[in-house]
Amino acid sequence: MVYQNIIIIVAVGFIRVIFGDYGWWYNETIIQLVNPVYHTILPVLIGFTGGRLIGGQKGGATAAVAIFGLTLSSTVPAILGAMIIGPVSGWVIKKIDQYIIKKLPGAGYELLIGNILTAFIAFLFTLVCYLYIGKIFSTGIELTLQFLESIVSSSWLPIVAVFVEPAKVLFFNNVVNFGILAPLGIHQVNELGKSLFFLIESNPGPGLGILLAYWLKTKGEQRKGAKLATLVHFFGGIHEVYFPYVLKKPRLIIAVILGGMVGVYSFQLFHVGLVAIPSPGSALLLVGLAPKADMLFVLLGILLSGLASFLVSICLLRQVSESPTVNDTKETINIFYRLTESGRLPQENEDMADNSGEKVMNAADEKTLKGAAIHSIYFVCEAGIGSSAMGGAMLRKKLQQANLPITVENASINDIPEDADLIVCHERLLPTIKRVVPNKTYYPLQSFTDMKVYDQLVRELI
Repeated sequence: MVYQNIIIIVAVGFIRVIFGDYGWWYNETIIQLVNPVYHTILPVLIGFTGGRLIGGQKGGATAAVAIFGLTLSSTVPAILGAMIIGPVSGWVIKKIDQYIIKKLPGAGYELLIGNILTAFIAFLFTLVCYLYIGKIFSTGIELTLQFLESIVSSSWLPIVAVFVEPAKVLFFNNVVNFGILAPLGIHQVNELGKSLFFLIESNPGPGLGILLAYWLKTKGEQRKGAKLATLVHFFGGIHEVYFPYVLKKPRLIIAVILGGMVGVYSFQLFHVGLVAIPSPGSALLLVGLAPKADMLFVLLGILLSGLASFLVSICLLRQVSESPTVNDTKETINIFYRLTESGRLPQENEDMADNSGEKVMNAADEKTLKGAAIHSIYFVCEAGIGSSAMGGAMLRKKLQQANLPITVENASINDIPEDADLIVCHERLLPTIKRVVPNKTYYPLQSFTDMKVYDQLVRELI
């Protein structure tokens, strides 16, 4: 919900960083654009997105008008409220459509009854949000902000890295950043003009230290891969590229945790923050969204966290006599993935065997394309940008070099079109994608930065 409206948040961040209280050229007239966006437009759009993802267009419209009622009675930005009420509204509309409208005995009245029921639900939700939830929500948020301000200035804040960094490596980075830290940061920046919460998950320092350590320890193609991952991670802001490196050596989680703690402590020590959530988490964007007085210290905090992660990684990698085998690596990855898939992953192979209409390659076996006519390829990740955009761009370039007239696009899991001939994804996402778009041809990858995999795929397509 937050990520699909990230353009608005970053645009408001540009207004703040240029014309706000901490900006380069303070302008009282232009800065008045910020509050209406945070208080009305952004909550309504977030609520609409949540409602639409679950209940379609009607669910989105119902959520939008309900959230608008919430914003009228709330004295604070209703971001968190929109993230809850939006999906709830969409779910209610979806259930009404499934169990009431589609089971009406008479034909010809579905549209009438459907519109009346949907309008009544929208009216009811709006009224309740306007009269009751808005006031309760405002009180709760104000108390929460007071608590957060005390946490930000306390010595306990760096400990948050113990939870955030492992969650990132297990591919919960978008959940942590956009689902938890971003709403808290938006509320805080509305009060203080900047927020440290925007720096906690998006800091590229811990991943930078891991990748630099791998670059020094490896040779040949492995060193080239680490170099590419370093550039894409630090400047491109796609943090997913370093996750497989940690999963290959799980003990490196210590390095990213300590690097994250050093980063949070540094940002806290320098009293810095960002005016908007940086997406993607590029070092360039982090510095660009910092107030002018904080820019140098934000960069210093990133580098210090990277240095801490690098030093610990060098020590940990030195203790490993030999790298794990491919099977060892895959087994380690699967252990982590089972924890995140709520026990569904062990049945993955049986599911693949049962769905005889699906052309799918087991990620542990050699990938092959047989008997499939491929005209369009979709790179898929959770948010539909970042790692999938990077992978799509690299494959598109290789297809052009091979003179293959195949289109390559990137998409989120929820936006995969029906006409996709081949779906390329990270192997962790394969079970979910199979449930969303069954009976497709899939090509799961362990890493989006492995050039050999792209060359193999191009050869198979040829």
